[in-house]
Amino acid sequence: MNKTGFAIFPPDEPKQEIRLRRFFIGTAAHAMNITFVLLCWALGYLGNHAVGLYLSLDIGFVLAVYFMIRSGMNKRFKDPSLTFIQISVPAVLGLFVMFFAGEARSTFLLLGVTMFAFGMFRFKIREFIQLAIFILLGYALLIVLLVQYSPHGINLKFEILQWLAFAVTLIQFSFLAGFIGNLRRAVGEKNLELAQQNAELEIALQRISDMAIRDELTGVYNRRYLMERIAEEAQRCTRYGSVFSICMVDIDFFKKVNDTYGHLAGDEVLRSVATSASKTLRTTDFFGRFGGEEFVIALINTPMEGAMVIAERVRQQIESLTFPEIDANFRVTISIGVAEHVRRIEPAHTLKQADDALYRAKESGRNTIVGAPLSQ
Repeated sequence: MNKTGFAIFPPDEPKQEIRLRRFFIGTAAHAMNITFVLLCWALGYLGNHAVGLYLSLDIGFVLAVYFMIRSGMNKRFKDPSLTFIQISVPAVLGLFVMFFAGEARSTFLLLGVTMFAFGMFRFKIREFIQLAIFILLGYALLIVLLVQYSPHGINLKFEILQWLAFAVTLIQFSFLAGFIGNLRRAVGEKNLELAQQNAELEIALQRISDMAIRDELTGVYNRRYLMERIAEEAQRCTRYGSVFSICMVDIDFFKKVNDTYGHLAGDEVLRSVATSASKTLRTTDFFGRFGGEEFVIALINTPMEGAMVIAERVRQQIESLTFPEIDANFRVTISIGVAEHVRRIEPAHTLKQADDALYRAKESGRNTIVGAPLSQ
C-alpha cells in the first residue's frame, strides 16, 4: 500500500495553495510582532504574565487558522481566505498587549496599521471601513478600561488625540488600500478575460488550420495536404532510403448510390467510409480524400507486401459497414490500387501507378485489391 507523507500545501487545490501562501505571509508578520513584544518584555515594558498569555493566544490562533485552511474547513465561510478573522483577532491581541504596555503603548499602533494592510488581498473599501470601525471601537474600549483601572498611568487628552489620529490614518488607509484592491481585482479580471480571449483565439486558429488541411465533408485530410505529405515522405525516402506505399481507394458504384438514395445518402457514405478507414490505419499513416469518392492512403515504412495486408484489412472493414438510416440491406464496397514508392522516383509517378492498379481492380470485378508492379 502506497503511503504519502504530509504536505504543507494541499495537492491539486490551487486556490487553497494561494490562500495558504497568503497565510504564510501573515505568519511572517505574526513572527515580527512576537519579536517586538519580546523586545518590549526584555526592556521591562511588559510583564511575564501578559507576554506569556499573548504568545500562547497568538501562536494558538496561527495554528488554528492553518488547520482550518489545510483541512478545508475554511471553504464553509463566505470568505474562504478568512481575511477578516486573520486581521481582527491579531488586532484584539494587540489591544490586549497595549493595556499592559505603559509608555510603549503607542508603538503598537504602527503594528496595527501593517496588519491592516493584509486586507488588500481580499477587501473592498466597505469592508476596510467595517474593519477600521471594529479596531477603533476596540481601541476606544481600551482607553475606557485604562481610565477605570489605571487612571494614573494614562494621559486621557493625549490618548483621545492619539485615537483621533489613528482613526484618520485607518480611514485614509481604508480608501487607499480599497482602491488598490479594486485595481488589483480589475487587473485580475482583465487577465482572466485576456486568457479566455487567447484560448478562443487558439481554438479559432486551430479551426482555421484544420480547414486548411481537412476535407470539409469527411474531416480527413484534403488533397493539397495529402500531396504535401507524400512529397515530404518521398524526400525522406530519397535521403534516408526509407520506403512507403500509396493506396488509391475508390468506392464502388458510388454514382449509383447518389442516383438511388440521393446526395445526402452519398455524403453519409463518404463520411462513414472515411471514418472507418481512418480508424483501421496506424497512427503513423495518413489518409485523406483525393477527390469525389476517391481516397488516398499513405503507409509509412511499409513495402508492397505489408501495404497489401493493410489494404485488405481496410477493404474488409468497409465491406462490413451497415447503413440502417439509408437501407437495412444497403452495403458499400471499395476497390484499392497499391503502389510502392521507389527511391528517386517522382511521387506523381507512384500515384499514377496506384491509380492504374485501381483501374485494374475495377476491371477485375471491384471489391478487390491490385498491386502495381515495382518500378525499376
